[in-house]
Amino acid sequence: MKKYFIFFMFCFFSLTIFANSTIQKVRMNNNPPQLVFDISATTKPKFNSNYDEYNRLLFLEVEKVKMGSKFNPSKFIGKSIEKIDFIDYGSNVGFFIKLKKGAGHKVYSLSKPYRIVVDLKPTISSKKEFTITIDAGHGGKDPGAIGFKKYQEKDIALAVAKKLQSKLSKDFNIVMTRSSDTFIKLSERSRIANKNKADLFISLHLNASKNATAQGMEIFYFSKKSSPYAEKIASYENSFGEKYGEKTGSIAQIMGELSYNKNMEKSITVAKPLNTSMANRLKMRDRGIYGANFAVLRGFNGPGILVELGFITNQSDVAKLSKEANQNIMADELASKIRAFFY
Repeated sequence: MKKYFIFFMFCFFSLTIFANSTIQKVRMNNNPPQLVFDISATTKPKFNSNYDEYNRLLFLEVEKVKMGSKFNPSKFIGKSIEKIDFIDYGSNVGFFIKLKKGAGHKVYSLSKPYRIVVDLKPTISSKKEFTITIDAGHGGKDPGAIGFKKYQEKDIALAVAKKLQSKLSKDFNIVMTRSSDTFIKLSERSRIANKNKADLFISLHLNASKNATAQGMEIFYFSKKSSPYAEKIASYENSFGEKYGEKTGSIAQIMGELSYNKNMEKSITVAKPLNTSMANRLKMRDRGIYGANFAVLRGFNGPGILVELGFITNQSDVAKLSKEANQNIMADELASKIRAFFY
């Protein structure tokens, strides 16, 4: 009889605890900014939280509780919260909180009374959300293509790269494969981007042709399949690695098939509007975008593009590419389309 009584009392108290664990109110504090969950319970409530940095989505799950009041998501949208939803799982309640850029997400509990608090104070970290690697083609002992009036590809590529760095550094973590006239192997360029976990790889180059009338801008993304023309351009750029002692064929594609397809899709999203906008602003020929097996793109584990800013062997293109004002326009368009891609 005593055993049954003890078992009955255990069940009674367990049910009482679960029944009394209620989120009575969800409210906002303004100073400091906090999202507060007031909980009525006989024991300290347990919770789990996870944060998806890419989507700025905080998931908070409170265990063994029920909602004790109506929840109006629109009340919480403001300076710190972009969107909030909740799901009642029966025994647990989950909240999906999309934070605005710069909002904090420290989660902790308090007692007397029980509360779970999401501290939304702006982050003081200087770390920015996304990282971009800017790769100025060639450099040092490798001049790249030498064109009209002896202009060298490496010099113009670096000039535009540094201007792009300046225009993006306020909003992004920028990693330069080179910031001066130095030689960097093709494999090292993608290694730098991978090491820094870059979200996008931008490689800047100038095209060349034996036909001095060939002109215009074009952009390439990594593809295992390519047109005869794109294959020819990729072979030309890859040949510089071979020329300076690097076996570019040994640079492996490190991404899996799903990542490869997704990264190709993202790369096209950046490339298509960018080439058209740059060509229009500088009144240069828009030669389109192509998929090709570039070694420098093949070794990067993420979306990337190789931009041929124009033909260094064409008098009209060089006249535009060599002017600082036009280099600023190119950097402006690159920065604008990169921001549009991320935000």
